[in-house]
Amino acid sequence: MGGHDRLVVDYTLLESSKSNLQEIKKVMDDIDDHGEDIEDIWGHDSIAEKMGEFVSNWDNYREKLVDNVKELGEHVEGALKNFKKQDLDLKNATEKHGKNGGK
Repeated sequence: MGGHDRLVVDYTLLESSKSNLQEIKKVMDDIDDHGEDIEDIWGHDSIAEKMGEFVSNWDNYREKLVDNVKELGEHVEGALKNFKKQDLDLKNATEKHGKNGGK
C-alpha cells in the first residue's frame, strides 16, 4: 500500500476555511437594505420597479446564501473537531500500546 494507506488532514486548510466562512457570513449579515436609498436615482417608474424587484429577490437569495454558508461552516467545524479528536484518541492508544510493551 505504501503511502496511500494514510488519511492526511490539512488542519490549516480546515481552520482557514472555517474562518473564511465565518467572515463571509458576517459580511453577508451586515449588508443593509439600501433599496430605498437608491429609489430616486432610477428616474423612470418602470426601471425603479424592476430594480425594486431585483433588490427584493437579492435579499431573499442572500438570506438563503447566508444560511448555506452558516451550515457549511458548521460542517467544517464539526469535521475539524472530529479529526482532532480521532488524532488524540489514536495518539493515546498508540502511547498506551507502547507502554504495555506491544501487548
